[in-house]
Amino acid sequence: LPIYDYMMYHTVTGVQFWLVVVIAALLGASFAVGHNPLHLIAAVVVLLYLPVERYVQAGKQVSLNPVFKETLHYTLDDEKLALDVLDEHMETEWDAIVKVSSTKKSIILYTNKVAATIFPRESLGGDHDRVVELIRRVVPAGRVRIKG
Repeated sequence: LPIYDYMMYHTVTGVQFWLVVVIAALLGASFAVGHNPLHLIAAVVVLLYLPVERYVQAGKQVSLNPVFKETLHYTLDDEKLALDVLDEHMETEWDAIVKVSSTKKSIILYTNKVAATIFPRESLGGDHDRVVELIRRVVPAGRVRIKG
């Protein structure tokens, strides 16, 4: 799910993730010192909680929002990004893109801190390099962080 990839990106780049890692490491160290299996079990539960919770959350979002069940049609040109889904047409000028990030699976274009357009890399297929080149050309360089 592209939305899961997006949610996990935000999870691993946030403070909450590092807090969970520190707690799990402390529980692991406690297990190593005291050999209490409950500490090891707690460390594993703490580490697995966020990915599982994000997966469930992503599944809920997809099931509750009809847009996620439809085929999205994008048009990108030098002036804007256009989206057609169902009977709606939305356009975003490149100036409105505040940040572009990427994961191994997605390219994420933000219009604010929480609203984004997600392009699954596999959906871009043969157009991947052309899309990345266009984004790098039309979005100011300081806003673009695309790997690969």
